[in-house]
Amino acid sequence: MLLRKPEMSSFYFQWILLSALWIAGSQMHIINHRSYAISAGLAFMIECNEEREMQNASVSWSLVPNRSLDNINGININVNVLWFLPADLSHSGSYSCLSRKGNETWETIFEVCVENKTCPKLNRKDEVTSTKELFCFLPHIFEIDPQAQVTWRNNCHPLNVTNSKVFPINRDQDKVGLYTCFVSFTFEGKNYSAAQTTEIYKHSSDYVVTKPKIIYPKEEIQKVTLGESYTIKCKALAGKNDNEETSIYWLSDSESLDLNYDFSIVEEGDQKYMLSVLNITEVTEEYLYINFTCVVQHPAGLDFGKVFLIPASQNERYFWIGLGLVALLILLCAVVFLFRVDLVLAYRAVCSSAAVSSDGKLYDAYVCCLHGDQHCSSSATKFALDFLPAVLEDLYGYKLFISGRDELPGEAVHEVIADIMSRSRRLIIVLTSQSCVSPQTDATKSLLPDKLPISDHDVQLKETTTSSDQIWAAYEQRVGLYDALVKQGLKVILVQVEDGVEEALLPESLQYISRTKGILKWRPNASERVNKSFWKYMRYRMPPAKRQKNQELTVL
Repeated sequence: MLLRKPEMSSFYFQWILLSALWIAGSQMHIINHRSYAISAGLAFMIECNEEREMQNASVSWSLVPNRSLDNINGININVNVLWFLPADLSHSGSYSCLSRKGNETWETIFEVCVENKTCPKLNRKDEVTSTKELFCFLPHIFEIDPQAQVTWRNNCHPLNVTNSKVFPINRDQDKVGLYTCFVSFTFEGKNYSAAQTTEIYKHSSDYVVTKPKIIYPKEEIQKVTLGESYTIKCKALAGKNDNEETSIYWLSDSESLDLNYDFSIVEEGDQKYMLSVLNITEVTEEYLYINFTCVVQHPAGLDFGKVFLIPASQNERYFWIGLGLVALLILLCAVVFLFRVDLVLAYRAVCSSAAVSSDGKLYDAYVCCLHGDQHCSSSATKFALDFLPAVLEDLYGYKLFISGRDELPGEAVHEVIADIMSRSRRLIIVLTSQSCVSPQTDATKSLLPDKLPISDHDVQLKETTTSSDQIWAAYEQRVGLYDALVKQGLKVILVQVEDGVEEALLPESLQYISRTKGILKWRPNASERVNKSFWKYMRYRMPPAKRQKNQELTVL
């Protein structure tokens, strides 16, 4: 098939070109797209510059993207014209024609599709009400070979008309259809065939043609960031009955910019829209403070919209960066808060030598039981004398002074307790159900008042009415609480080993510690996970210490 682009009157073209020049400025780069469907085996020609304004321009052809057409069988370049002699299925592709004249650059992209069909698709249209004679519109073929032979087909069926460039058409509705003229000619000593198809149609009485319209952008100022990629979108409503003659493209005020844009057609209901996206790979200074114009054109008219690019405010950019940093800081704080126990223990495990305190203390913790009139319960005794040292001393290397295990008989109570507690880093008080027994004996009341003593000498032991165990327990608790809450030199860890401990019945000093620090609850018959959690929080409350054995904690 040999055909040319659909005709456009010189008046329309000049009007559109001048309008585009007025929009874009005196210097510009224009890109146009055309599509052709041709039949294999037929000679075919595409012409780069048909307009008089672009004559005498320098022309270069290439196969998109930037591939040479040299040494491709069947393709012949003759300056402004690209010949397919004949067209082959392998010739399908995109062909670029770049022409330059002065400060103007015009690039046309030809989308060529070679099909294995006898008759080519239509490339011209004529209305039956205005057509009397149908011409075989291949004048360039007849210039090459005036003796070329012509045959006609209607809807690809042979007609009894031969060797006539003109086919008579009356205004009968029956003449509507596709008419193809086949031309056999000789070119450079070889025989070829070419063809051209015309559609004869008839409009309804209410047929109208309207010009296209830009939906967006109209007149917009958009902010961009230097160094980043950016896209500008353009949407246009195609005119009614545009017959695929509407095109959309981008122009700019700068001649040095090579505009790269995509094009697509979408249908929304009974309306057809054309979309074009201008892609800017990297925003540089030359993209700023110039107009980018989206043009949609049709023989019935044109419309355009403009976008003006300016740099985004750095203050806004810094605001979002600062907001992101604040959000990241909040996230980090939340993670640290939620996993603070694990983080502290991990730090101690990694930096154990640096974590160990060198404050001169002899013991890591002083362990005692808080009870009423009775001795410590069996569960409290078992926890303090068995479980606690097995884990803290044997596994993690802590040094404990455990009341009931480490004191020597005959020692002065008040002197020993005061001395040992002053040399301890923590005070561990084991709470049982007996810790809340009320009322207490007079001796215990005097030794465990709700209000703390002013000094250690305020304590008066009543040895005649109170057993030595009760005196030791009451006094060690008073001294320890006084150091912890008044002198701020001793941290208290409350451990509950039995149910029935009511915070409201504890002395006010212990209630205060319970509210601020909480109570660790030991469950003798609990699951392994619960007791692992208990020991983790116990180690967190304890000061740093080196592990004596490299083994996993076994829940006791």
